[in-house]
Amino acid sequence: MRKRLEILLAGRAQEELKALESLLRSQSDIEVLSRLMINGNVDPLAGVAPLPNALVLLVGDHWEAELTALCERPASERPPLLVVGPKGNVELIRLAMRAGARDFFSPPIDDGEIIQFLRELSRDRPLEPGRASRTTAVINAKGGSGASLVAANLAHCLARWERNTVLVDMDVQFGSLPLYFNMVPDHGLVRALEAADSLDTLALEAYLQRHESGLALLASSPGDHLGLSEVPESRVEQLLQVLTQAHEEVVVDLPRWFNGATAWVLEHADNVLVVMQQSVAHLHDAQRLRDILVHELRISPSRISVVVNRYDRKHDVDLGAIGDALPGLTLRTLPNDFKRASLSINVGSPLHDIAPKAPLTQQIKGLAEALDAPSPGAGPSRKRSLLSWALPGRH
Repeated sequence: MRKRLEILLAGRAQEELKALESLLRSQSDIEVLSRLMINGNVDPLAGVAPLPNALVLLVGDHWEAELTALCERPASERPPLLVVGPKGNVELIRLAMRAGARDFFSPPIDDGEIIQFLRELSRDRPLEPGRASRTTAVINAKGGSGASLVAANLAHCLARWERNTVLVDMDVQFGSLPLYFNMVPDHGLVRALEAADSLDTLALEAYLQRHESGLALLASSPGDHLGLSEVPESRVEQLLQVLTQAHEEVVVDLPRWFNGATAWVLEHADNVLVVMQQSVAHLHDAQRLRDILVHELRISPSRISVVVNRYDRKHDVDLGAIGDALPGLTLRTLPNDFKRASLSINVGSPLHDIAPKAPLTQQIKGLAEALDAPSPGAGPSRKRSLLSWALPGRH
């Protein structure tokens, strides 16, 4: 995970600095240092070490000297810059751009705009060296259990917590996740897979769509025609490596079909969520899926959770029966709220946006919180080649 965003405020107007500092300190994931420039030094970063994650510079009469000092610094010694200054000064804006300013605001400052700027900055910031992102794979035990609903709203919840999150719809033929966000992908998953061997974190952005929450979506475009058997494992591996370099949270909605590509994702996921409902048929398929995950893919049971969707405590197939049939797996439940779930999909709005206090929404939030809890006995995923590994499809 990332540390808190470190922001340096610099300027010569003390009251304006205090007002902006108060605004930024209200954000729990931001650490603010304020610098009143009264010592005659025109370089806002003079003597600052280590450099902050971003510099917010409030310019006044000395704007030319201050921005010139920033221009004279090597690019590696200039953090992302936001300049706040008077309207209408074209030369000021040009010099600010030369100094590397990502944006320019004029007083009175719009609180929402500056917070949005900092959120985008936090989202685009690379992960700390040596810190890995987290991948969560979601898969149905039986078709129609609700894995896409879980994946979409789980990822949306993580994004709302200011975590840089990408949601991947691995169903290249019948993926439906864009509907959950009222989106239509243009250059999506299939194009990204085709270019996977040359992708980096910057080029990746061309294939992602952004929801207003900040969540990135990677899914197939309507015109894409590709069978799952045509997806090479090597391309999926390359793509997932770039996704994990660029994001804190990677949530993958997997189709209920096993080949080398889907098996690779499952093996390398930190968490696997198996979504099922309460019926003998669902339980039968969940048992078979557990056997594949644990005995054939060698995934530790501590990394696998069963999500019982549309849970009814009075059902004949109760949690006791499910637990007996799926030993060693964590059981979690989501309440039956078919009406709100259907409305969410039909209007293309996540559950939190249409029913933030509904039990289903709150339980998905709890599911997201559970991902942060340590799993006893969870070890690193087993790495092996799956180029020739495949199981027949099960529907």
